[in-house]
Amino acid sequence: MRSRTLITTLMLALVALALAPGAANAGSQQWALFQDDARLIASGDAARESTLDEIKALGADAVKAQVDWAAVAPGGRRKPSGFDGSDPSQYPGWGVYDDFVADAEARGFEVVLALGPPAPSWATRGKRGRYERTDRPSAREFGRFAEAAAKRYPSVDVWSIWNEPNLYKYLLPQSKKGVPAAPHLYRSMVRAAVAGFERGGAGADTILFGELLPIGSSRCCGPRLNLRPLQFLREMACVDSSYRPFRGRAARLRGCDDFKKLNGLDGFAYHPYTRGCGPLCKQENTSDDATIRVLGRVTRALDKLRARRRIGGGRQPIWITEFDFQSDPPDRILGAKLSRIPGFMGISELWLAQPNRRVAAYAQYTMYDSPGDSGLWQGGLRFADGRPKKGVYDAYRLPILVRRLGSNAVEVRGASRPGGAGSVVQVQVRSGRSYENLGDPISVRNVRGYFKARFRLPGASGKRYRFTAGGHTSPSVKPITLFR
Repeated sequence: MRSRTLITTLMLALVALALAPGAANAGSQQWALFQDDARLIASGDAARESTLDEIKALGADAVKAQVDWAAVAPGGRRKPSGFDGSDPSQYPGWGVYDDFVADAEARGFEVVLALGPPAPSWATRGKRGRYERTDRPSAREFGRFAEAAAKRYPSVDVWSIWNEPNLYKYLLPQSKKGVPAAPHLYRSMVRAAVAGFERGGAGADTILFGELLPIGSSRCCGPRLNLRPLQFLREMACVDSSYRPFRGRAARLRGCDDFKKLNGLDGFAYHPYTRGCGPLCKQENTSDDATIRVLGRVTRALDKLRARRRIGGGRQPIWITEFDFQSDPPDRILGAKLSRIPGFMGISELWLAQPNRRVAAYAQYTMYDSPGDSGLWQGGLRFADGRPKKGVYDAYRLPILVRRLGSNAVEVRGASRPGGAGSVVQVQVRSGRSYENLGDPISVRNVRGYFKARFRLPGASGKRYRFTAGGHTSPSVKPITLFR
């Protein structure tokens, strides 16, 4: 079992390579993380195995699954007599997760398990209703579940705690009488989970917290209004908007009277989704929201909490554990136009995430869309009927971004994701109706397949570009203007 120090070092390491026109460039070794619980957990052996094979062929390094606490645990509104939540043998529902972990590890994937909602009814204080199993889940029982999971899966090295606790459908109440409540419930769950992982033998593993949505509600703070991510972080750490510890009545209302530093956490899991206008448009309602465009807000908040000794350990890396773009078609309401998504993918990964030394993982969620036209999850690489989305599928395998450096110069960034280090990339430029090679082939030295090259040619800023690697071709894109 790897130590958390080794994994964190691996995630944040940089491979320094030469910077020259047409040459491979430096890039972080962040993991390419993939999640599709519908295919990998809920659709049977054949779907899981074929999807894992496809994800492997696309070049992903790790796969994530959410372990549904209620599905694994015994049911009923009362805890079974004599039930010991720390004993994995007393949970009847491990089977599909056993198969997932075994099949993923057999294919060489790193596995990330997120222990998530809903809770079994007997472990909540909720009344009967749609969200009763996310209403004030028992931190003590959740800690025991974490212990049992760690014992069940000693080969798993990365764990995450809950899912989107700033979303009311996953943790209630979000607020009570105008005072945020979910961050303080979640703090108790995090402490209990860390202790449970340690008891279960996973104390040296990488333990993530957060899994937050990027944009909160425009109003605050009813029991079912989503809290903003940075507000959630501060509240969880018992500090106000100026990062000063709560005192007096404010502390008592939040259970912050005896706050102790949060220890045992090795990374912050985050879902920096954007709206349909893409990764570069301003869409955050307040400074407490943070899409992938402004990840620096998240790292600054984490650093302030560390500096004030609210969170222990070193500088928390960000694990992007969910990310994609809803597409139109099929989602005519929330989706981005399908033709724009390959470009959005290149900007998000190659301009915003990959160069960021604090980003340890970059996720794709999911492989398949949910059935239906809109209102469901439509961010897959394939439509629900299995057809690959034009440009989108190829943009995951071979992401590309071309930056305009002037009228006669461009910078091409990309990744040969399946090939990694040692793959050979050929950049091409459109000439008339066909493409011709631009410069010499590039031998990629980055372990994750990232490269960067600069080219000078007449009228460079008005042309289209693509690259080939391993018998596949990236989407064709035009240069765009980007500034740091």
